[in-house]
Amino acid sequence: MQIQVLVDEFSGECPSSVDRTRCFFGSGLLPIWSVQHFLAELFMSLGLVKSALSVYEALEMWDQVIECFTVLEHREKAEQLIRERLQLGETVDLLCSLGEVTYDTGCFERAFQLSGERSAKAMRLMGRMLFFRKEYEAAIPALEKSLSINKLQLNTWFLLGTAAFRTEKWELAAGAYRHCASMDSENHEVWNNLSAAYIKLKQKDRALRTLEEALRCSYENWKIWENYMVTAVDCGAFEEAIRAYNRLMDLKDKFVDVEVVEILGRAVNDDLVTRSGEKTVTLKASLLKLLGRNTASVPNNEGLWAVYADLVATDSSPKVPTLIVVSYLCAEIAVPN
Repeated sequence: MQIQVLVDEFSGECPSSVDRTRCFFGSGLLPIWSVQHFLAELFMSLGLVKSALSVYEALEMWDQVIECFTVLEHREKAEQLIRERLQLGETVDLLCSLGEVTYDTGCFERAFQLSGERSAKAMRLMGRMLFFRKEYEAAIPALEKSLSINKLQLNTWFLLGTAAFRTEKWELAAGAYRHCASMDSENHEVWNNLSAAYIKLKQKDRALRTLEEALRCSYENWKIWENYMVTAVDCGAFEEAIRAYNRLMDLKDKFVDVEVVEILGRAVNDDLVTRSGEKTVTLKASLLKLLGRNTASVPNNEGLWAVYADLVATDSSPKVPTLIVVSYLCAEIAVPN
């Protein structure tokens, strides 16, 4: 690497020091330790942790040395170095590092007190540790304290939302995910989780709108389309449900959801009112087209044929007896002897 060559040139014998000093003031040369520090950071970015460690040790940059030991999982060496540094004086960063190495939440509490209860880092690390231990109830207060000090922590908001969701604190979860969405509106996972929280709060219209945002961010994700389809049916947005069903057939080979098709079939036959205020009978042609496509790809599903027959029966179509027979035959095939 060019930076490595540059570092090596500092200690080279050629050219002579006399020749070097002629261009000293015009070259804007950085101190050797600055270049070495940059080289160590470059090593870390490339995953060359041991190479970075040797440079940091030479520069006596102990915080970075501790980080390297932690990444290399040399926790005993890291703990020994941290305790040696703590003997010279306690600092918030050292106590947080000790907590990460020893998995002791008391270190984070001590760091938080030492900072005058102003260290967002201490509470964030404590909350993360409790979260990954699956101690969600204990993690929530720590994460909230961290966010009350510094609100610009996207990952911490996400952890808080997840911890709240897993403890069934739906309002808290929804609020946390809304903060995430305001900071990163292109994250489909955030929008999807927010919609799940709204569904738990029985706010299905809001859930449907947030799923639309999730689809905008990840249009090829079949799981989001499936959530969108089910939520659309619950909200009475039958046209959107049909669109989502068609999209799922594009994304998944031989996709079938008989329960959704039956609900759509009943909605059209009963001529209900959609979410947009239109009569569901206007969706009959779209649903028949969907069923024709679905039965073509999955011809042996009796549920699909039964709904198909019910739909065309209202028109006294000559196809009805044939569809009923096909449905019966599919049912017979599906039952083992």
